[in-house]
Amino acid sequence: MIRFFVTSLTLIISAHVAAEAVPVKIVPGVGIMRGGEPYFVKGAGGDEHLDELVATGGNSIRTWTTNGLLEILDNGQERGLTVCAGIWLEPECSWFSYRNTEHCERQMERVKKEVVAYRDHPALLFWGIGNEAEGDGNNMAYWIQMERLAKAVKELDPAHPTFTALAGLQPLKIAGLNALTPSLDFVGINTYGALHALRDYLAREGWTRPWVVTEYGARGFWESPRTKWGAPIEPFSGAKADVVRKGYEAAIAPGGDCWGGYVFLWGQKQEATSTWFGIFTESGESTAVRDVMHELWNGDSPPDRAPELTSLTSDAAKKEIEAGSEFTAQSEASDPDGDPITYHWTVSPESSGRDKNGKERPTKPLPECVITVEGPSATFHAPTKPGDYRVHLLVTDSRKRAATGNFPIKVTEKGADRVK
Repeated sequence: MIRFFVTSLTLIISAHVAAEAVPVKIVPGVGIMRGGEPYFVKGAGGDEHLDELVATGGNSIRTWTTNGLLEILDNGQERGLTVCAGIWLEPECSWFSYRNTEHCERQMERVKKEVVAYRDHPALLFWGIGNEAEGDGNNMAYWIQMERLAKAVKELDPAHPTFTALAGLQPLKIAGLNALTPSLDFVGINTYGALHALRDYLAREGWTRPWVVTEYGARGFWESPRTKWGAPIEPFSGAKADVVRKGYEAAIAPGGDCWGGYVFLWGQKQEATSTWFGIFTESGESTAVRDVMHELWNGDSPPDRAPELTSLTSDAAKKEIEAGSEFTAQSEASDPDGDPITYHWTVSPESSGRDKNGKERPTKPLPECVITVEGPSATFHAPTKPGDYRVHLLVTDSRKRAATGNFPIKVTEKGADRVK
């Protein structure tokens, strides 16, 4: 009985100790210290595939809201990962205004409750107050509220630094931050195709405060070339990995006032296409971006590498095609480890709008459009309904690794004038 009591008491004490926050301190000229040790963020946005993140060399994950945060924190703690916890802030819109005192007070009370609920968790690293809610940066009321929120969060939780994540750091945003938000410990910058030039840009603009790249990844669909009918052309997964490597080495790896970054997205989502930003496929395979992150975070090559897609061509990608017409596509791919590869061809409609929560609705493949598949080549029927579609190619090996590529097609009614 005595032994049982002592054991139970030990477990209770251990659980209590494990629930204590690990303090994160800012050391000028050094960066951040977590639990007394230097800490550089090797992070990923998302809360999936966490075992793979650890194996790749990552040490932190980022969320955009506190939805499901306790489970995310616990999952991170189990694996030795920290969590950059996002607190969602409303953008200026028809039902919320930063010029409205009542709106701002309600927001303040919500933010305080979220901080108090999770501030003592040992996996917590940062508080991200808002993500891309700043608009063009010209709303002074937004920056005033940001300062109020940052001060409140720091008073409630002095153990974890605060930041806000911005869609780029244009001059108007720099002015608002410098003039009105001294309580923010650093700024989060979301940037994609321009990451490689970020460090030079900040130097030219005279930015002197610390920063973390809170989102980086493949060149965005808004930055990519387009077809004659306006559809964005998505790079192959290998080309995305090259962009990530170049950006990381130029902007993040040198450190200094940069405390690290979060690659986007450690998972899969529909955004422009089903494969544009995901480092993983819908069926769970990882792509070449994971290989690059392993090399950047560990300094060596991963044990298994993703297949390489080097070519994907089709006459249908160059001009509009008639509904129901037949077309072909050809590809070239290989596996750097010599693993056997399999080709998966699909045709799907382009993005079908957003749901009530603002998320893009996933599109469903049209299996009737695939006539024959002969490995790297395939023959298709164009959809019978005119509109915008995309042909996807997924190349997988036997070790849950993949390469992705696609091309958009424009389907017109039979006999209609077509783009030459």
